[in-house]
Amino acid sequence: MEENDDFDFDEFLENSNNDFNHKLESYKEAMISAAIDVNYHQIMKQGISDWHVRLMDPSEIGELMQTFNTMIAHYEELEEYEKCAHLVKQRETIKHNLALKQDV
Repeated sequence: MEENDDFDFDEFLENSNNDFNHKLESYKEAMISAAIDVNYHQIMKQGISDWHVRLMDPSEIGELMQTFNTMIAHYEELEEYEKCAHLVKQRETIKHNLALKQDV
């Protein structure tokens, strides 16, 4: 059997890893996008409960606001500005409810 000196196993592994990492990153992005879409549709369907927001602790509110910021950035990147506008409106409602909570 003839040896093939042109075959570089390390290069083969590196290319395989690069391909795998690319597919993994694509899968991750698809999952994040799907989760954002599900969240968006739930928010549009059910809204954000005023009383629930008022009962949230500061760390939960921070996470909620970060979620909204992530979703808005996602839709800005896709140039889906109508969805951004809906989310910004919901985010402003949350901020308004938080201001009311602090006034009490």
